[in-house]
Amino acid sequence: MPLVKNPSNIDNFLFASGRMKMYRVGLAGSYTKTTGAGGVASVGNTGGFNINVNAGSAANGTSKVGYQDPTAALMTASAGKIDYSKRIRFSIGGMMYLASTNSVIRMVFGGTGNATDAPLAGVNGLTIKGFGVEFALQSSVIQARLIGFNASYLTPTSYTTLTNGFGLAASDNRFFGVVIESDGAGNIYLYGADSSINPNINIGQAPLLTLTGGPTNDTSTNRFGPEIHCSNSSSSPTASPSAILQSTHWLLDVQ
Repeated sequence: MPLVKNPSNIDNFLFASGRMKMYRVGLAGSYTKTTGAGGVASVGNTGGFNINVNAGSAANGTSKVGYQDPTAALMTASAGKIDYSKRIRFSIGGMMYLASTNSVIRMVFGGTGNATDAPLAGVNGLTIKGFGVEFALQSSVIQARLIGFNASYLTPTSYTTLTNGFGLAASDNRFFGVVIESDGAGNIYLYGADSSINPNINIGQAPLLTLTGGPTNDTSTNRFGPEIHCSNSSSSPTASPSAILQSTHWLLDVQ
């Protein structure tokens, strides 16, 4: 019986991010920025990771990597703008570590760019039109909430425990896979997977969190995203290392 090749389906790639060993697709220009002792931000295959971000050990310490100038023309309505009327989906897999109760990891579109530090933990994670997700240590478990900015900063969803096992303990350096989506109609979604001590996880296709009222047009002059932050608060982190994200692959889809 001859083999039949399945048709290519972008959903298969987006929701299999936790299983992939390679992929860094989407944007052309990249940048990094750190402030504070011990901060690390690299997009250059450091230690085997295409993305390596560490908030460091200092109060007010932040680190970020970001991308700009999309290669896909559909992403922008004109130069220097992200068109939020499009359906934008960002999938990433890797390893996440959070041990400080006053630190945060973020993934956002509508970031602060290459010249401005990432926002601290404990303040609004977006200051211009955009969307994203924040991860924080809550009751010794890594939890997540969605954030957005339209005409103003949206009230985030509550921090929520994701599917069983995600960031099971602060001391775990867990593999993870997530998808964040802005559907073009103002709805923002987070999809997630069970985290694991093994890099073989599947992302569920039912959203775990939903935030409404997000951006729906291209009136923003911001072109920065995806942008990944590891940030401490204005107080010294309660543990060191405080917040680390490492990834070998991500995938961006715009329709």
